[in-house]
Amino acid sequence: MEPIIIWGAGGHAKVVAQTVRRLQRWQLLGFVDDVTPERRGENFFGAKVLGGRDALLAYGSKSGIAIAIAFGNNTARLRIWQEMSDRGFCFPALIDPAACVADDVTIGAGSYMAAGSIVQPGASLGAQVIVNTGAIIEHDCLVGDGVHVCPRACLCGRVTVGQAAWIGAG
Repeated sequence: MEPIIIWGAGGHAKVVAQTVRRLQRWQLLGFVDDVTPERRGENFFGAKVLGGRDALLAYGSKSGIAIAIAFGNNTARLRIWQEMSDRGFCFPALIDPAACVADDVTIGAGSYMAAGSIVQPGASLGAQVIVNTGAIIEHDCLVGDGVHVCPRACLCGRVTVGQAAWIGAG
């Protein structure tokens, strides 16, 4: 199993951790909480909070550890992705086994498709996109980097969504 650390230790991090476990490809090493690093050592959703960004940097990018950024602040997600990408860390796209993603969909680094999400043919998702629980992205949509499509939101065909946009629930 490949090592992965989830950056975030709140509600969305639990959802991403559940997907990581379902995929049975990743070994979850723990969570990074850069907002409250004093949580270091705390048990959280079956793993430990490792501390802040320094805990992650101690591993180093050469360690082969992947990162999943799991919080909703779109701008901060993009900033951390850029910073850690520049340091050599990798950000796999994570697709829950209960998501439905067409074969020809383009998915950027670190994007996440939650359980019950649907992404139809011809869609293109940028980096660090969240397609949350039950959200639908129909055919031929272009979704920019850092977008969050909230639970049960629906984008009809040929919609273009700009960088760091937030598409509200329902």
